[in-house]
Amino acid sequence: MTNPSQYAPVELIAEDIDEGAVVRSGPADGRPVVLLLHGLGSHEGDLAGLVPFLPSDFAYVSLRGIYRYVQGYAWFEMPMDPERPEALQASAAAVERWIAVQRAHGTSVVGAIGFSQGGALAMQLLRRDADALDWIVQLSGFPFPAPMPGDAALAERRPPALWGHGGMDPLVDPEREEAVREFMSAHTRLEEERRPHLGHAVDEIELRAVAAFLERGL
Repeated sequence: MTNPSQYAPVELIAEDIDEGAVVRSGPADGRPVVLLLHGLGSHEGDLAGLVPFLPSDFAYVSLRGIYRYVQGYAWFEMPMDPERPEALQASAAAVERWIAVQRAHGTSVVGAIGFSQGGALAMQLLRRDADALDWIVQLSGFPFPAPMPGDAALAERRPPALWGHGGMDPLVDPEREEAVREFMSAHTRLEEERRPHLGHAVDEIELRAVAAFLERGL
């Protein structure tokens, strides 16, 4: 596992998603929307780079975290404290409010692709409301390591989820990897793409798996 001392503190900079920082792949034009949720210390432009490799049947919208982290942004502090989910809950609530506005204007938000922290946030949206999204993709992601009130409802619904991750991820030891696998297997219809020699990153094979997963979701 990574030494917790390597992490800097996060600073709340907004209670809601900054609409001025939202990156859209283009007009929705009636297409269902997929959220892109970046990782720790990154920004809204990061996962937008995945869009050319994903099905054009969806519109993709990348959001910026509501916390500042060094020169980038975050969704919650690291390391995660099982006794303190407040920051993650605040981020999830901010995304929920953003989704509600989109839906009020007739835009269908159907899924989320999250990397690392963004994956945890995507999962948290479903743990808060099992019907929040049709499916999620976790890339090097993980669930918050504590029970949540919505877990039973999520286990009953079990929406589709793709978990892509590396077998040499320095942030995930074998025990934690198995814990993520157990949770997702119990709460989602899990598809796993494990890349044995990959670290905390995304490779071309994972991207192909994500594209195929989204195409099946159509």
